[in-house]
Amino acid sequence: MTEVYPSDNELLNIQSDSETGVEYIPTGTSPYYLQFRKLLYRLLLGAKRANDLRVCDEGGLDIGVKKGKFWLGTQLVSYDGSSGNTLEDDKTNIYVYLNSSGNLVTNEYNGFPDMATTPHIRLAVASTSNGDITSITDSRMGHNFVMPYEAGGVTKKIEAHTSDDTLAVAESGSIHSNLGATGLVTLTLPASAPEGTVFTFAVQAEQELRIDPGTAAIRDNSGQTADKYKAADAIGESLAVAADSNGDWVTIAKNGTWTEEA
Repeated sequence: MTEVYPSDNELLNIQSDSETGVEYIPTGTSPYYLQFRKLLYRLLLGAKRANDLRVCDEGGLDIGVKKGKFWLGTQLVSYDGSSGNTLEDDKTNIYVYLNSSGNLVTNEYNGFPDMATTPHIRLAVASTSNGDITSITDSRMGHNFVMPYEAGGVTKKIEAHTSDDTLAVAESGSIHSNLGATGLVTLTLPASAPEGTVFTFAVQAEQELRIDPGTAAIRDNSGQTADKYKAADAIGESLAVAADSNGDWVTIAKNGTWTEEA
């Protein structure tokens, strides 16, 4: 999209840019080279953040990644930068990213991971052929602007179930009830959920609500047995669970009486 410049007269009279602090070089200034260095200095200050986590071609099949930081929830993760990261040859697409621990991944060829199940920072897509890098496409767009979940009026999703359902990892953080149900409702937790996946359940109809962990266990004081559901049937009873590092579910909040399958 073509943009319009200010008039020549306006351009010649601009003294500085208010947002970046970059000063324009006045006509006839001497020594010009010094003013040009000042201009360059200000431009570089304004461009530094654009260099964070940038992937660059180092020759052959090697890439470098500039240092930078990113937020994972409330944790600030630092990446110190790296060089000499050798890519696989003759690959149409190599998806380069940082995982949630800040480790560089350069051997993904089918696409970036699902953000809902594998949080990551997308850096670039590279192509290689005949011992050389043929292209690097920047993929950092979107990471500069993040709306934290539940900030600015964004609230958790609440879903009422009147029949059985299997939940997905991507629904982590949501609340599920049996509002409107006229009979038993069983909600099945997702298998092999990443650590920290969270669901909350609430009984809103006087019908039994069962939480089925599949082959895993929901661990609390009512039982620790794998492949056993938890159940409640009184309005107001609630249960919140989170996936742990062992592939099971830990109860993090409970109200009322929840019993384990006999």
